[in-house]
Amino acid sequence: MFGKGNYFSVLPMNLRRRYSLAILLCCYGYGFSQNQSKSDIEALISKAHSIYRTNIDSALVYSSEAYTLSLQARDTSLIAISIFYKSLCLIGKEEFEEAEDLLQFNITNKDHISIDILGDSYSNLGAIYSQTHQRDKALTVYFNALEVFSDANNAGGLAKTNLNIGVIYDHLGKTELAAYFFEQSKFYSLRTATSSDVHDLTKTDELSNPDLMIEMAIKALNSVENKEDSQLKAILYHALGTIYFKDKKDYKQAILYLEKANKVKEHIQYLNLLDISYYIIGTAHVYNDQYKLGIDNLRKALAVTAQINLKKQIYESLILAYESQGNFRVALGVSKELTEINDSIDKHRENDRIAEITAQFETEKQAKEIELLESDNQLQASQLRNQKNIIFTTVGGGLLLLTVLFFAYKNHRIKRNLQFSELTQKLLQMQLNPHFLFNALNGIQYFIKKNDVKKSTKYISSFSGLMRNILENSVEKFISINEDYKTIDDFLALQQLVHNNSFEYEISLDDALDPENMCIPPMFTQPFVENAIIHGVSGMSKGKIDVGYRLTEPTITIEISDNGKGIHIEKKSPNSLHKSMGTSITKQRIENLLKTEKYPIEMEIVSRNEENGQQGTKIVLSFPIKYR
Repeated sequence: MFGKGNYFSVLPMNLRRRYSLAILLCCYGYGFSQNQSKSDIEALISKAHSIYRTNIDSALVYSSEAYTLSLQARDTSLIAISIFYKSLCLIGKEEFEEAEDLLQFNITNKDHISIDILGDSYSNLGAIYSQTHQRDKALTVYFNALEVFSDANNAGGLAKTNLNIGVIYDHLGKTELAAYFFEQSKFYSLRTATSSDVHDLTKTDELSNPDLMIEMAIKALNSVENKEDSQLKAILYHALGTIYFKDKKDYKQAILYLEKANKVKEHIQYLNLLDISYYIIGTAHVYNDQYKLGIDNLRKALAVTAQINLKKQIYESLILAYESQGNFRVALGVSKELTEINDSIDKHRENDRIAEITAQFETEKQAKEIELLESDNQLQASQLRNQKNIIFTTVGGGLLLLTVLFFAYKNHRIKRNLQFSELTQKLLQMQLNPHFLFNALNGIQYFIKKNDVKKSTKYISSFSGLMRNILENSVEKFISINEDYKTIDDFLALQQLVHNNSFEYEISLDDALDPENMCIPPMFTQPFVENAIIHGVSGMSKGKIDVGYRLTEPTITIEISDNGKGIHIEKKSPNSLHKSMGTSITKQRIENLLKTEKYPIEMEIVSRNEENGQQGTKIVLSFPIKYR
């Protein structure tokens, strides 16, 4: 995506200098988090989007900053979006040359950016050429925008682009062509949620009349100059053929106009919607009982299309043609190919579901983290204010200077502790959950690769439920034993599924406990259970994990034990045992809870690794009894 041939070399000279400076700054210490950078850029783009109609100068500032950050992040998608909004502002300020220079990046990298942003980029270029009276260039890029918006099924983009083309033809005095594109704009405006932004639509009955649409298209066609090489003529022929096929059910006329459209397209190498033309021609032949011609055209459509949904429709028409011929053997073969297409569509949908769940999880997790950090910041800010009040109320006499110096130093320490607290809380929340998320998503990928839709769907459902529990618990200081028990039970069930039932587990609750009302801190048990799987029973054929919740006055005890290979105590100290990301963070949390909540937690590690004897590891966590 960022090779020399398609990224840096296409930037204008002044932008290359800016980009080179951005690289140097990154090398000498910017080093910001990619996730944080992306969220910052998206926030700036959102601000530019919300105000570019009312405050173009501020929108230009936000979009320019987003553009600079996206260059540093080397994210083509964000660069393209930033360029779109920045060019929009520059066009409004009539700085056409800089806007055109920027938009060339999006056109050059059209295979790596969103199809809607590509269409919008062509529209912005068309606006530049139109306002600088380069109407031939404007029409060319507007036709490209029509092609892109058509592929994306973007009715809003089609409405605005047809309107712009109509305006140009109206300026050129070509009233028939202008009227046709105005009507097309109204037609597509009906399909958008914001049609009032383009037209005041009151006469909807006329737009649903195919005879009127045919009349308008023929009048426009008769006014086209240079008919043998006209891109416009191909568009009008295609529109007529589509109307005759879909609305009039006149398949002979549909074939006639679409074959004319294809002839012009192939002559001028304008291949937009060529696959759809062949599909409609082939299907129309099949409806007219001309099966051989229908099959030939459908095969041509299949050869040139990359749209998976269109392939499905082509296969359905082919099956109808072969069955109508009585050639059931070939029809059966095509049906198998159609089944593969449907399976491919299902896989795409499954991947989209996984992406949606992951995105939802990340969004909710970030919201919880922000809420937690804001709460901590308010507490620390309150302490700072209190210290300042003490400074002013205790000033007096000969101790004034000493008092001021003492509390100034103490304020400095609190500010430093505030920064440390923010970093620590972010570390705790950002490291623990993504660590588990990474392991769990590997399980999802495993079942998808095996094409086991049933298990992958069940696993995704269980996984999303567990993620929601973790998110809800992560911002609570204490949760009930019952909530912790459910989370560990779901976690072990999912891990057992991922590890092909290579281990057994048992979770027990002491009858003396009050699991609904007795509380412990969240996410203390899970890291040690995870270690028991990864470092204990992983690779064993008969692994066993036991988790027990017991009341041992005056504490609540949780024991996590496995029958794994254990570790040689004499060679490694207890502090080095199970040194995973989760356990390291857990030790930091024990220290913080002792300081902030006066809540002491004890942890004991017992490991056996005896030759020809007992093996395994047991973690014993002791929590002071606490009620809701």
